[in-house]
Amino acid sequence: MYLITAYFDDNTMKELQHIIDEIATVSGNDFMIKNSVVPHLTISAFDEKSSEKALELFDKIEDKLHYDEILIPSVGVFLPYVIYAQPTKNKYLTKLSDDIYDVLSKGHDTRVNRYYIPPDWIPHITLGKKLGSEELQQAFKVVQNSFQPINAHITSFGLSKPNPLTNLRTIGKSFKNDKN
Repeated sequence: MYLITAYFDDNTMKELQHIIDEIATVSGNDFMIKNSVVPHLTISAFDEKSSEKALELFDKIEDKLHYDEILIPSVGVFLPYVIYAQPTKNKYLTKLSDDIYDVLSKGHDTRVNRYYIPPDWIPHITLGKKLGSEELQQAFKVVQNSFQPINAHITSFGLSKPNPLTNLRTIGKSFKNDKN
């Protein structure tokens, strides 16, 4: 599996990382920190036979990747164990998702993950993952006390492989995969 991911400006990264860290501290679930998951917005997930083919597709997508501002006004859950910040699915994100899907769907052996096929894609920024029932309740308390709507700027995009995360290519402003 390959991921096409958007990353944010430094202020947004710090705000979201603070909430991720606080959820880990309060709940005791350090999955996000232990696995070095930085705040990000996955635009597409797809299967491809090789990294070379995935990079070729990313090259075709690159001119469609534009940087813009998004509003992150809310939080949500994917039950039973994920809490996330939810961006507004505006024209920019909708077009981005549509454009990427258009390129990927023309790949001969490419299969887009069903949760990332427009218009059904749900934009989300994971704040806590693999949370048990009690941990999820604690995470809710954290976001209830800490989360404020965020005007975020998308500043870069990346192509990566998950498990373990391997960044294959990044365009735009580079990001650090740490909490500094």
